[in-house]
Amino acid sequence: MIKDMGSVRGGKLIVGQCSYSTVVLPPLTENLDLSTYKLIKKFVAGGGNLVAFAAPSLIDGAPDEGLTEFFSKNADRIHIETDLSPEVISKYFTSTVISFSGVSGNDLYHHRRTLGDGQVLFLANSSLSDAHSGSVRIKGADAIELNTITGEVYGYPGTSEEGFVSFSFKLPPAGSLLLYLPAVKQGNFEVPSSPQKFDAVTSAANMTVSRDSENALTIEFCDLLIGDELTKDLHNYTAADMAFKHFGFRNGNPWNAAVQFRTNIIDRDNFGANTGFTADYHINIKDRFDYSTIRAVVERPWLWAVSINGTEIKPEEGKWWLDKQFAVFNIGGLVKRGDNILSLKVSPMKIHAEIEPVYITGDFSVRSADKGWTIEAPVKSLTAGSWKDQGMPFYSWGVTYGKEFNIEKPEGVYKIRLNKWNGTIAEVSVDGKTAGVIAFPPYECDVTKFIKSGVNKAEVKIIGSLKNLMGPHFNKPAPGMVSPGHWRNVKSYPAGEDYQLLDYGLMEDFNLLQGK
Repeated sequence: MIKDMGSVRGGKLIVGQCSYSTVVLPPLTENLDLSTYKLIKKFVAGGGNLVAFAAPSLIDGAPDEGLTEFFSKNADRIHIETDLSPEVISKYFTSTVISFSGVSGNDLYHHRRTLGDGQVLFLANSSLSDAHSGSVRIKGADAIELNTITGEVYGYPGTSEEGFVSFSFKLPPAGSLLLYLPAVKQGNFEVPSSPQKFDAVTSAANMTVSRDSENALTIEFCDLLIGDELTKDLHNYTAADMAFKHFGFRNGNPWNAAVQFRTNIIDRDNFGANTGFTADYHINIKDRFDYSTIRAVVERPWLWAVSINGTEIKPEEGKWWLDKQFAVFNIGGLVKRGDNILSLKVSPMKIHAEIEPVYITGDFSVRSADKGWTIEAPVKSLTAGSWKDQGMPFYSWGVTYGKEFNIEKPEGVYKIRLNKWNGTIAEVSVDGKTAGVIAFPPYECDVTKFIKSGVNKAEVKIIGSLKNLMGPHFNKPAPGMVSPGHWRNVKSYPAGEDYQLLDYGLMEDFNLLQGK
């Protein structure tokens, strides 16, 4: 079954229009915007059919008796249905302009727009695990693919007859296809060749692996000193609550526990001269190596007096990291092997003095300790495999994997294929020229036009995400779900191996494939 995401004529979309004379109210619709309701009334009054899989009772969030009257007075043009069955599809949604056949699965959607010179058709596979296929017959003179990843435009294989174009499609999990169907043939757009058999090209050397940015460590736990009372090993969320409660905020950090009305929170920024606190973050360096690249990153540095091992430090002029409010402090010449203390002191107390994680960056590796992590000497030679296992558990940027291929006589089609990998996206380049990106199955990128006679250096850059760097890391959060509550209730300072971190990296070598 293929589901309709809407057809539009003249640039107007009303609620879920599936043909020019039918509008759909989807299941679970309880409320209509007043402007939408007025459009629907006008549409029905003009002879249009409304297919309702729900009976809304609210207009702009308020009960409206007029809705019931509207439905009852127009029963001849308002059709109440409970299920999108094949019979319902056949009855209301059959079109003379487009038809589908042989469609597999229930996860395919389409969206169609009618333009002055043709149509645009978008097909999407919403399944994350299964490929789906089918055939389409649609009004038009030709099929032209608009590649949504590369921006390229080329022909799509199909046949034309009697004013219609027929073609087949196969979409990988989470895959999509965008086509333009012109009313008049638009010239000869080349259809890319698609060999059925591909062979792996042998690499001329071993794969090289390099980290594109400096490594990073997130420190979320601190010792909190308020007056003469010292509390150790607090998660920053808990520490912030404790500090604000001490200074009269019953529910803790107001920026997490309250909503500001006008200026009611910042108006409380009138603390006495003898208020404030100090948050100490421990940086444990295990090995002796070149510390010169090590820097600390502190959010909103103007709030704090910052020191490392008792020496006050200032941020580097004009430098920032991730965000312009994240200042960079050069601490390479002030740290030592063993325990180092980065202190953030505020005096007097300030309403914006939230206790946040600090970050350490530089050329080093990060390894699990009984409490959090230690900084160790950098890994000399990175390999395929998880970044976590190679001293980069918080690393969120790119790692580049390169292989050289000696090709005497380029012929046929060439593509890079990724095997086992984890990341948000992969960027492919050949001899330094960007060839494309890989984000969805089947995890391939056509590089034919970049291949030359002789040695070709193909590189794949795997990009991570900020999840490992910024969390949440505790209490088993579901991946992809993030809210302020995911940083609450961290009761103890766990070992690094107990942090929830995702595996990123190229787990297996990539391949250059040749098809003839």
